[in-house]
Amino acid sequence: MLTTLFLDTEFTELSRDARLLSIALVDVTGRHFYAEVEKNKDQKWNPWLTEHVIANMLWLNDPNQLPFRCATNGNATQVYGDKQAVRNALIEWLSIYQDIEVWADCPAYDWVLFCDLFGGSLALPQGVSYMVMDFATALRVTGWDPHTPRSTLVPDSAKPKGMAHNALYDALLLKACYEHHIQQEIQ
Repeated sequence: MLTTLFLDTEFTELSRDARLLSIALVDVTGRHFYAEVEKNKDQKWNPWLTEHVIANMLWLNDPNQLPFRCATNGNATQVYGDKQAVRNALIEWLSIYQDIEVWADCPAYDWVLFCDLFGGSLALPQGVSYMVMDFATALRVTGWDPHTPRSTLVPDSAKPKGMAHNALYDALLLKACYEHHIQQEIQ
């Protein structure tokens, strides 16, 4: 059975040197994975990243507040660690699915950083397709402007709690947008 997952990441910059800061995946039932990658001690953030991304992360801006490295509570798995720890926890989280389709909003960075966790798109865990579904393109094909702010694409009652530029919030918002605009079109 095909499982649809919604992916979002936060990362350091819009360049080939982008480094993963956080990653979230959400399935259609709401089961989710959220991880933050430990900060390099020498890492300096640019002001925009500090204000809009780091401020909305759970642990990266204050690792002393960490009660755990990996925890699962019901349908939620949360991880804080290096890339290897995030990779290992993500492999375990993905293991319950057999045939996985991943949707990302604008996947140019999200998908590359996701694949990089595993050593590239040809080394993805079993069942994960090497092709990502592109929500922005799907919007264009269905007659919507792909630049439309995602929070305006769904009614208030369907919006998740949280703040933009947090990977989990953005993945949950992507799921809501997909269900509201795309799911009916492709069925």
